[in-house]
Amino acid sequence: MMRAIFGFTLAVIGLIGLCLPAFSAEQPQRVITVGAPATEIVFALGAGDSVIATDTTSMRPDPVPSLPKVGYMRQLAAEGIISLKPDLIVAVEKSGPDPVLQELTDLGIKIVKLPSLDRMENLPDAIAMVAEALGRQDEAALLTKQVNDDISSLASLATNDHPSIVFLMAVGHGKPLSAGKNTTAAEIIDLIGGRNTMAAFDGFKPVSSEIIAADTSDYVLVAQSTIDQLGGIDGLKNHAVLGLNKAVEKGHVLTVSSSTILGFGPSSASEIRALATSLHQAEQAQ
Repeated sequence: MMRAIFGFTLAVIGLIGLCLPAFSAEQPQRVITVGAPATEIVFALGAGDSVIATDTTSMRPDPVPSLPKVGYMRQLAAEGIISLKPDLIVAVEKSGPDPVLQELTDLGIKIVKLPSLDRMENLPDAIAMVAEALGRQDEAALLTKQVNDDISSLASLATNDHPSIVFLMAVGHGKPLSAGKNTTAAEIIDLIGGRNTMAAFDGFKPVSSEIIAADTSDYVLVAQSTIDQLGGIDGLKNHAVLGLNKAVEKGHVLTVSSSTILGFGPSSASEIRALATSLHQAEQAQ
């Protein structure tokens, strides 16, 4: 009897041993992320070790800049991606072109395409989609709670004065960009209780020096990459075009990370919460 029980136990242990590698093999081991929010979500769920490459818009968290790049999110090439042998691609909504994504799908590479992350309200659903693909549902529950708590707190932190805010970003040697409606910048301005001065147009648009100089917004929201590129706030004030803006001249400058301008990831909610607090304090000091 004891021999039979012992034999049965060994058989069960052996079966478990056979099943575990098979289960492990089902989990994505080689993940490519396309789009800053997609990359941030994967890392926030604790699956950063599985990421073998990202697109060029992905710059955080810290290990990401040193990872191999598969190109710009909207100009992907199938050959480079195929050579990396991914078993999962997590991509933001505007990734493409579509024929490249279709070619990758036809080769059996799983692609999880996220809902638009120009809207903060879509972030919890995006987290859930990535978590399901990665088998990280427990981590997703904690992350989603944190994000929802940050989003909920924005209502109480946002100023009630609705100051006018214009978004400006330097783009190389071309005209600076501003943000109309249906943009991440417009969403941020709304979430912190501001009023977007450029709401009359749609999307991100180049703006002339005359428009920038004539703008009478109470504050300017600037991408951190612009501040870094110009060497700080003093560099912004001394810029030949951006320095013409009255809010810049007064030092009424709010900053947001370039990653959040590209789309809302898990850390964006807490970043916008901090921005709302800064604006509220600035308004109280007026």
